[in-house]
Amino acid sequence: MSDTFMKLNIYISSEDMSKEDLLRVPLESVCTEKFEVVDRSQCLADPERFKVVAKTDKRLEDVLPILFLAVPNARYSEASKTMSYSFNRHNVVVGYNGEVAVTFIKDDDELKDLARKITDLLNRGLVYHASHPEIPNSLIEEKKKLNPMTLYKKLPHTDCKECGESGCYAFACRLFTGEKSVENCRYADTTGIKRLLQPIAL
Repeated sequence: MSDTFMKLNIYISSEDMSKEDLLRVPLESVCTEKFEVVDRSQCLADPERFKVVAKTDKRLEDVLPILFLAVPNARYSEASKTMSYSFNRHNVVVGYNGEVAVTFIKDDDELKDLARKITDLLNRGLVYHASHPEIPNSLIEEKKKLNPMTLYKKLPHTDCKECGESGCYAFACRLFTGEKSVENCRYADTTGIKRLLQPIAL
């Protein structure tokens, strides 16, 4: 997902929290500071890397739809009550019970950095939920239908290759998986595509 993960707060819509909303939320009672590793094992794909399961101190069931809508390449399973996404070759799975699984970790320093980023994302989701307890189901269903062809229709169809891909459809596929950012195409409908990838912003 490269730099997309770090750009979750770039697109702010009129429906997002105002500063007044944030001030009304008792952050100390909403946010989590816990990211305790309860299991660590070797990655099957690369024995020099490892994966972990960590535990937070919050139930995240109500936050999963928010994270799904805020992370561009996220997947959401209501059946298993999980939300997953990937960036920089890491796969992250967030469970309703507060457990978080992360793969492809190089060393303890990277684990600390990942823990900070993931905890920050979870806390932004928790704060958003405190101010927006009801998420329209229509937003969730629309994002579930999102696919590369939908994104391709928003692109200029010039196949100019300035984005580094072989054409607009290849770029759309990379957008869908989070390997490219919409900013990589200077001719794209940036606002429209961001609304599709991130119906809400944290």
